[in-house]
Order: sequence, then C-alpha cells, then structure tokens
Amino acid sequence: MTQSQVATDMNKSPRARILIISIGLAGLIFSKSLVHLLTESWWFDAVGFAEVFWTKLTWQVLLGLFTGLIYLFWLWGNYRLAVRLTRHRPVSAFVGTDIEPYADRFVHFLAIVASICIALLAANITAANWDGVLKYIQLSPFGDRDPIFRKDISLWVFQLPFLEGVRSWLLGLAIAGLALSLSIYSVKGHFAADSERRVGDLAIKTHLSVLLSGLVLLLGWGFWLERYRLLYAPDGLVFGAGYTDVHARLLALSVLSLLSVGVAISLLVSARRHGWGIPIQGAGLFAIAFLGLNVLYPWAMQQFIVAPNELAKEKPYLAHNIQLTQKAYHLNDVQQQNFAAEHQLDRPALQANEPTIRNIRLWDYRPLLSTYRQLQEIRLYYKFTHIDVDRYKLNDNYQQVMLAARELVFSQIPQAAQTWVNERLKYTHGYGLAMSPVNRMTSDGLPELLIKDIPPQSPPDLKIQQPALYYGEETDRYILQEPPPTSLTIRSATTMPLPVTAVEEESQFLP
Repeated sequence: MTQSQVATDMNKSPRARILIISIGLAGLIFSKSLVHLLTESWWFDAVGFAEVFWTKLTWQVLLGLFTGLIYLFWLWGNYRLAVRLTRHRPVSAFVGTDIEPYADRFVHFLAIVASICIALLAANITAANWDGVLKYIQLSPFGDRDPIFRKDISLWVFQLPFLEGVRSWLLGLAIAGLALSLSIYSVKGHFAADSERRVGDLAIKTHLSVLLSGLVLLLGWGFWLERYRLLYAPDGLVFGAGYTDVHARLLALSVLSLLSVGVAISLLVSARRHGWGIPIQGAGLFAIAFLGLNVLYPWAMQQFIVAPNELAKEKPYLAHNIQLTQKAYHLNDVQQQNFAAEHQLDRPALQANEPTIRNIRLWDYRPLLSTYRQLQEIRLYYKFTHIDVDRYKLNDNYQQVMLAARELVFSQIPQAAQTWVNERLKYTHGYGLAMSPVNRMTSDGLPELLIKDIPPQSPPDLKIQQPALYYGEETDRYILQEPPPTSLTIRSATTMPLPVTAVEEESQFLP
C-alpha cells in the first residue's frame, strides 16, 4: 500500500480524523505548558541545577499520575456499584419524557466527565505538594523535643505537614465518592417516599454507611492531628500553646477524635438495619461534645481560671516560648561583652576621628526625598522612589552620600500616549540620579547636589559610566532595545571610566 493510499484511507475514516483533531487540540491546549517546561529546563541546566528541575518534575508527574488513577478507579468503582444496586430503577427525572430512552446514557456520560474532572483536579493539587512527600521521606531528626508532647521537633517540620496532606487526600477521595454515589441514588429515585419497599435498599444503605464511616474516621484523624497544631496556636498570650490549650483544648480534641471512631462504628453497625437512628444519636452526642468540650470548656477556663491570674498560669508557657525562640535563632549561643562608656571626648579625639565626624548624617531622608522630587524629577514620567545611603571616594576622602535613582514610571505618561510602541520601544528606561553629601547644604538650605540634571552633571572626580536605568523598582516590564541594556553605574575618579555605550541624551530615547 502506498503512502497516498494510507492517507486516503485515513481521510475516509471518521475515527482517524477525530484522533488527529484530538491530538492537534491537545497540542494547542498544552503548548504553553510545554514551552514553559522547556525554557525552565534550559534555565536550570544553564545555572547547573538540572538535577533539581528533573527531580521536581519526576515527582510531580509520578504523584499526579498516582493520584489521578486512584481517584479515577475509586470514583468509577463507586459509580458502577451504585448503578448495579439501582439497575431496576429508571432515571426518575426523565420518566415519561422523550429523553427517557437515553437517560441512562446521559447519566453515564455525566459520571465519566465528573470523574475525569475530579481526578485531574486532585492530581494537580497533589503534584503541587511534591516537596512535602520528599521532606517526609528524607526527614532528619532535630535532636530536640518539644516540652508538651515530648516529640522530636522534626514532627512539626517534616511529618505533620505530610500526614495532614495524606488526610486531605483521603478526605477528598471519600467526599468525591460519597457525592457521586448520592447523585446516582438521587437521580434513580432512591430517596423517594416509597424507597423502603424497594429491592436493594439495605445494600444501598450499606454502601453509604461505609462511605460515611470512612469520612467520619478521617474527621476524627483530623482532630487527633489538630492536637499537635496547638503548638502553633496564635490566640494565646504568646504564639504557641498556652494554659488553656494544654489543659482544655488538648483534652477536647482527644475526646472528639475518640467519639469520631464511635460514630463511625455506629454507622457500620446500622448498615444492615432499617433506619438511621443509631448514627443520628451518635452524631447528636458528637455535636454536644464538640460544643461543650471544644467551645464552652476552653472559653470558661480562659475567662475564670486563666484571666484572673494570667501571669502565673502562663509563666511556664512563656518560658517555653522564650527558650525555643532562642534555640531556633541560636540566640542562646550569643556571647556578651560589656563596653564601659568613656567620657573623654576632646579636640585631639575629634581631630583623630575627623573622617567619621565629617560623615555624620544631618539630612533626614523624608524631606530630602521631597526636595529631590521637586527639583530633580524634571519630567512627569520620572520618579524618585526612595533615598539610599552610599559611600564613594571623592578627592581622596571617603564620603558618605545620599542618592536617588531617576526611574521611569510609564503609568504617569498621559493616557493618550500609553501605546505599545511608546511602552516597549521609546519610554524604556529611567535616566541618571540625584546625589548629595549627607552633611552639607547650600546657602538657601537646599542639598548640595553632586550629581544632577539631564544629562547628568557631576564633578570631574565623579563620573557616571552608564546613566540609562533599565532595571529598578518601577522599571519591571520587558522592553525591546538594541544594544542590550545595562544598569546605571557610577565610577569615582580612582578608576578609569569606560566609554558610555547606551543612550546619553534625553532627545535620543524620548519621542
């Protein structure tokens, strides 16, 4: 068969055309992501961290595939079980309509789409948390234990985030399976008034009871993990566990986790019985315990036991906070040395420290910034963002100066001139700076400017090599410029200034 015959056969085959169109659409949809991955791999390889990039990408792909497949099989299994248990029932919403013969196919299609969307969403969320898995696998003990649970501190850094992630992963699985199953049972009329007389109700109840019991167990696991989160409690006298957290909330969370196990068991026990009396009673007891132990009991302890004698009650926990903060920042290793003040300042001492005395800063940066803006911004599209302090060698003296770069703010250009050509080709960079000594002023009370105006004017011993400012706090957008832009550079007279390669006159780069 020739190549032309193969092409002709493919053109005649609807499936081949659909496959080609699908591949083309997929390539179009994911082209941006593929280009991003390619450029990222080039960048990591260029800086010598290609292994980091491929490790991250490998784990993201593996975790995403694992999660997507597990979610997909779980949802499809629950869907097939729900369909099998309701196979004798029509889709109640379409009974007696023209759509009734196609109702099962329509529900089947919706279930497939919903399962795929949920699986993709779960895979994306799991892949984004790839580093938590690696932290758990590669964890290293700290060698220090917390004062409340007596556990190694690595539990809160490496293990607890991973366990909470696993719980959230399983919780999403349970909720998705329960929601899909309830949807099928609802559209098949299981929750109608006469459902008790229908065949298979106990099997359906068993299915829902198992899913609900798993959901409740995961909620109980969440309460158990929340016990360790008390060390992050932000609502006490200090950040961390306080008296009420240790003596009230810790007990409440432990009891609630055990009650969750009891409610889950009651759901399983009542699975083969008509009615939901036992689980409802268990849920009611749980709600009362939650309100009493987790809300009222901590509030009462804080108001009537801790607040009247807060310093005495919270003192041990304040000590824990201070001790662990010092250990975390190695403040417990700081060596202290006392320096006695000497009141022996005289003229010889001032003369011996003349360079320091000459550089005592007199200008405040706030009025100086306002003055710079009034005198030296020159154009409405220029802006001095803030004042910096630097030091340069001037006339063989080390001089402290205050300076501000003259950046371009494109949003300050008149609205009518904010075109793509102006933004990317003409208004591309700021220009020059203003600089003055920290301790001198003119007879008018203004700063004595060492560098000023456009083009920059400066003393012979202070030259600007590159006045064009392409990268700064305001200039953070891409532009098209040739030759490649460089940042503003100042050279003192102690070095030979290089020739200026960028634009030097305002008229050359402004319209």
